[in-house]
Amino acid sequence: MKAAETKPIKVLCVDDDDLLATSVRFILKPAKTIQWLGQLRNAERLIETARETCPDIVLLDIYMPGKDPFQALSELSEVCPETRAIMFSGYVSQRLVDRAIEAGAWGYVSKHDADTTLISAIRRVAGGEFVLGPDVRQELGGNDRGMADRGI
Repeated sequence: MKAAETKPIKVLCVDDDDLLATSVRFILKPAKTIQWLGQLRNAERLIETARETCPDIVLLDIYMPGKDPFQALSELSEVCPETRAIMFSGYVSQRLVDRAIEAGAWGYVSKHDADTTLISAIRRVAGGEFVLGPDVRQELGGNDRGMADRGI
């Protein structure tokens, strides 16, 4: 009897930094259980693209030109509830984490965290866990304030 095949976790990156997106793609490539769907340079077409490609995970930057990423995240949560978003930013603060959670994010990972943190966060969020990366936890002073109140 063959072991059941695990379907890959499909990841879409929404970030205006082409070098960063290329780096993320390179980081994820060896992970056989993760499939790169591509990059959007802003959040304008996120909902349309999510409907077309059905990503499991969206890595979403916070500061980009065009449509507000938090608004796009709120829409994504309503239109594609099976797609889970991880905020992936170099900027970390309690205010940004709170906004991300309120908009429907399943995680928040700093671009300064280790490569393995990103891969682990993708797998854990795809498995139904809420994830804060170590840089985020450090910035928040280990404070998970309000997480239990939100069912997290």
